[in-house]
Amino acid sequence: MTKQKIQKMIVVLCIAAAAVCLVLGLINVPKQNGAAGQEILQKLRIQTLLNATGDSVVESYVTIAKQEAQKQAKEAGGGMAAIREAVEKAEAETRAKYEGGAAADTLSVDTADLSAAVAVYTDAVKAYAEAGAAARSAYEEAHYAEAEAALEQKHEEMLAAGEEVPEDDEVVVDMSGFEPTEEMLAKQEEAKATYAKVGAELKKIYPVLTDEALETLEETVEGILYQSGDSFSTQYDRYMEQSRAKESTAQRLIRHADDLIYLACALVVVALLLLFHQVLVAKLGIPRVIIGVFFILLCFMTLWYDLSLSTLLSNTVVRMGMNAIMVLAMVPGIQCGISLNLGLPIGLVAGLIGGLLTIELGIPGWGGFLFAIVAGSVLAAVCGYLYALMLNRLKGSEMSVTTYVGFSIVSLMCIAWLVLPFHSLKLRWPLGTGLRNTIGLDSTNFRHILNDFLAFQIGEFTIPTGLLLFMGLCCVLVWLFSRSKTGQAMQAVGNNPRFAESVGINVDRMRIVGTVLSTVLGAVGILVYSQSYGFMQLYTAPRQMGFIAASAILIGGASTTRCKISHVLIGTFLFQGVLTLGMPVANVLVPGSTISETLRILISNGIILYALTKSGGESRA
Repeated sequence: MTKQKIQKMIVVLCIAAAAVCLVLGLINVPKQNGAAGQEILQKLRIQTLLNATGDSVVESYVTIAKQEAQKQAKEAGGGMAAIREAVEKAEAETRAKYEGGAAADTLSVDTADLSAAVAVYTDAVKAYAEAGAAARSAYEEAHYAEAEAALEQKHEEMLAAGEEVPEDDEVVVDMSGFEPTEEMLAKQEEAKATYAKVGAELKKIYPVLTDEALETLEETVEGILYQSGDSFSTQYDRYMEQSRAKESTAQRLIRHADDLIYLACALVVVALLLLFHQVLVAKLGIPRVIIGVFFILLCFMTLWYDLSLSTLLSNTVVRMGMNAIMVLAMVPGIQCGISLNLGLPIGLVAGLIGGLLTIELGIPGWGGFLFAIVAGSVLAAVCGYLYALMLNRLKGSEMSVTTYVGFSIVSLMCIAWLVLPFHSLKLRWPLGTGLRNTIGLDSTNFRHILNDFLAFQIGEFTIPTGLLLFMGLCCVLVWLFSRSKTGQAMQAVGNNPRFAESVGINVDRMRIVGTVLSTVLGAVGILVYSQSYGFMQLYTAPRQMGFIAASAILIGGASTTRCKISHVLIGTFLFQGVLTLGMPVANVLVPGSTISETLRILISNGIILYALTKSGGESRA
């Protein structure tokens, strides 16, 4: 049998399996919130409740049995040894009888009245929880401004004391002054009244159950019956774990109905990849196909493990917006012929200096952000020009030179950050000299100024409109420049410098234009990144950003000699998507691991290595 026939057979099997999974999934998904699903949950809920209650009274049964055995042994005239033996035997028999929990002998008990009481109590607990959540939310909203001001004051005091502001410090409203509302108190009393009815029904099944025991069980029962954000799957999994019930095939199909649909989609994707893998590899390249498939796999795994895919994709979009302009900075470098501009930290440092000047001068809001862009861009243009002159003298060795320059400028600035004449307490260490490692941004400068501009939310998916608009504006400007006379000449130099020189194009000048533009975009990109991140990081932080940007554009389909704006957008989304989705999935698979960071390093360096092998190491001179 030929390889092609085997491949077709696998495709047919995948499609057939996908069809079966899809049909079973579509049939059973409506049952989750329908009568069948609710019936399953109610049975498991009652069994879980009986087990939890039964486990708490097993000791009571054992105590009663031991007392009865002791009494009978004494009446029979037995000595101490006989009494002790009778007590031990009674304890062993009682524990064996209720080995699976006290509910083991209640499976035949009529629980109709208990089910009705539990349904009423569950609704009452839910109403109380919703009233409490609404009241707490209103309290937090009313005191948020006060908490935000207190946090900013705390940060100011930390800065003045020479302490570093935590990167993940968030506004937290002090709830110590919160008092239950009248509605909450009324709902609470209603819940307690309905719990009394549940307790009365439990006493019918467990006569040994006392009022004191029921009172101590109230919190446990409430946790069993209602938890915020409960869905069919979360309730089912919780009840199956606690009830020790056997799972039937019908129950399993209903529980995993959505997973069957996801599996069907995954099988269809596998079939399509097998059918068109040669075309995909030819058009997209191996790295892009591998990363794309891996991203799709992470999406399916996110759904499979009941993680919030919409939230993770929303985070991916934000990360795409905050990183895209630094990736865009690679475009002019590739087009003008200097290949991947791994000397991007020159532009990043210039942008950081522009941001520091904004804080030093105390320019707030949009004015501060625009000033930082202008100042950083001017400095980046000057540095980029000098950088380009050096590259023109070292044609053919650009990749090595840019890497060396990128690392060198970061090392040089580690010294410069210690001696630059900034005086703002937000920037400097209070004791000694030098700037802080991490400079926190807040409402007094340009924190989240793009992220929050015209942002809106669709369910759990947040659209950072301002961030995406700015990213789109920069992409359009670079695209328009590439269509201009200068841009076309620059690309001609990148494609074939000897031909460009023969038709009268100044090769060195075009390389300077591309290098300067790349450096300026790097300055703008780091400011966009910082406002979204909420901090500016100095010293060694910019060192690896050039490699990350290079990896992203290569994943998007670019090479060391050819690139387009679409490569920037696709590559940034895939790269950031893999990182964003990879971390929570990795934490589920291997809790506490660093798999996601390992993947980032492998992807970043592996993609660059692959691109270099494809470039053949040929000189661009």
